Amino acid sequence: MKVIIFLAGVAVGFVVGSRAGRGAYENMRSKWQGFSGSDQVQQVKGDVRDFAGRAASDLGDKVSEAVGKASDKLDEVTGKKTDTTPTEA
Repeated sequence: MKVIIFLAGVAVGFVVGSRAGRGAYENMRSKWQGFSGSDQVQQVKGDVRDFAGRAASDLGDKVSEAVGKASDKLDEVTGKKTDTTPTEA
């Protein structure tokens, strides 16, 4: 069913695109490039990139902390105590 809907969308897009012609395509393309290249859009893209980087870092820290706690709890439950302090020779 999804394939049929996709193919219908491709067919409609082809028909509409062929009727509009190359000029309409180029006009739409130049407007999109003007929009996506604007200073405001570039600022938002930078802000989103920075936010995503911070969020990923925070999430990584939380996951690492949770895995450490789970590992400690598992060791406690199973009776295995891992000693990570280095021994002197």
